[in-house]
Amino acid sequence: MTFMPIFDRPPTPRERAYLTALAGGVKRPPISGQAGHMCRKFGWCEAVYLTPEGTELNRSDLPAQMDAIAVVRAGYRAIGFALTSRGRAALAKV
Repeated sequence: MTFMPIFDRPPTPRERAYLTALAGGVKRPPISGQAGHMCRKFGWCEAVYLTPEGTELNRSDLPAQMDAIAVVRAGYRAIGFALTSRGRAALAKV
């Protein structure tokens, strides 16, 4: 498998607006597209899932052995995104 390093760079103004919306509690910001893609690519945000019991879990809170297929089989549904610690750090810079 090829390893692709993630370069650390400050977010663009559009990405910063996306991160700010996530920090404000919006799970699905209206600013998306490339900004949302880069947010996930750089590890600034992660998916939030709704469990069958009705609780919300971040992707990092799921068991490590759960891949995308296991998440679907377990009945989890993606409902949005949340900032990671890396995202909060990127937002704090500037």
